[in-house]
Amino acid sequence: MLAAALAGSCKEDPTASLAGGVAGVKFEYAYREITISDSFRTFAVEFDPAGNPLPPSATVTSCSNAVAAIAPASDAPKVRTAFYIKAKTYGSTCVVVAAGRFADTMQVATFPRAIRVSGRDTVVSGASNQYTFAYFDAANADVTAQGVPAPGWRVDSTKRGVPTQAGVLSGFDPGIVRLTAAFPVGPGSDTLTDTKPVFVDPRPFSGTAAGTSGAPTDTVRFLRDAAATRFNQDTSLHATFDFTRTPTFVARKTLDSLYVIVPPLGATAPSDLVIVRVDNNKVAEKVTFTSTTTSLLDRYDRASDDPTTAPAITANGDYYITLSGICKKGVVTLPADDCDDFFKVTNATAASVTVSVQLDWSAGPDLDLYGLDDALKFCLVDGPPKVCPGATTSDPEKVSIAIPAGKTYFIYVNLFDAAGTPATLARLRVSGLP
Repeated sequence: MLAAALAGSCKEDPTASLAGGVAGVKFEYAYREITISDSFRTFAVEFDPAGNPLPPSATVTSCSNAVAAIAPASDAPKVRTAFYIKAKTYGSTCVVVAAGRFADTMQVATFPRAIRVSGRDTVVSGASNQYTFAYFDAANADVTAQGVPAPGWRVDSTKRGVPTQAGVLSGFDPGIVRLTAAFPVGPGSDTLTDTKPVFVDPRPFSGTAAGTSGAPTDTVRFLRDAAATRFNQDTSLHATFDFTRTPTFVARKTLDSLYVIVPPLGATAPSDLVIVRVDNNKVAEKVTFTSTTTSLLDRYDRASDDPTTAPAITANGDYYITLSGICKKGVVTLPADDCDDFFKVTNATAASVTVSVQLDWSAGPDLDLYGLDDALKFCLVDGPPKVCPGATTSDPEKVSIAIPAGKTYFIYVNLFDAAGTPATLARLRVSGLP
């Protein structure tokens, strides 16, 4: 019985006929990207009909040794054909492995390691500069001449600069524009980029200034040269003092004249006054301006600090004021703080008059606007009951004040939070007066 059992267990291996000869060969990858002057190590495996790896005997060749060359390697004791692919120049090629009558192909693309942008650090508004690029390999050698396609060009702000795809950058609004050259690497999302910061400098003002100095809330007139393009008449034209650090208001403009309000600068040193989008070409220009005082107060101070000495507003129009200091939660914190401005409005008619007021200023500080009756009641404006009209949560802030016949009411502006700004220029726009 034992002999019979042993005889019954002696059967052939069902896979034995599959072992032995080469049934195929396959690369580790079907596609590889390699940096020029760098190498990549990989392998190919020969296998029998059962899928078992066979001792390496395959040959590996490059379709173009000018683009990528092959160098042997060993992965012993692993059973496979190891080799290096050395990227020589920019381009695409293939690598072929052959074993017996079988072969496999791997596609190879070679790319630079980096791109660098060169050119001037500054471009004048209204002018253009040419910027160039260069590609570098893994050894930091310049490979631009190898036929690598030109990159695409872009900027972080088209208000400040606009590039062409030939690398020409035109300057517009003042400040830093970041010019980027980008070259896609392979079929995926990888991209070589280099970014160059370029300062857009306003060109000299094409005209004359009727007064190149002044104090806060003074008006400076700029007259355009006859040969220069006329002043831009849309709302994109704006002006800043101390280059771009201190915004201001353009009080009015014509085709040849621009009237700008002097903000509180706090210094008498010369600085640049910049006019942005000065004409229809959207360029920026600059002119030197010198403040005549270090004071941050406006023409109404200190009379406007107290309602008993408040200046009178007797006509519709724009009134420019300054507020300054720490003014923590709207209250005088240091003796020099200018936290409050009061103006009185008298209705001398025989009927009630509704006066509308809008307060405008630049972002940052928190200013509040109130309308006070003749008893100077402080307003409860953020919830019922509202004692008087006010605006404390919107920028710009607006109030409408119904003034009975023969009464004098007050416009009150408070600097609630300076937000670290030494002084703020604001505009009161009044309408509705008879």
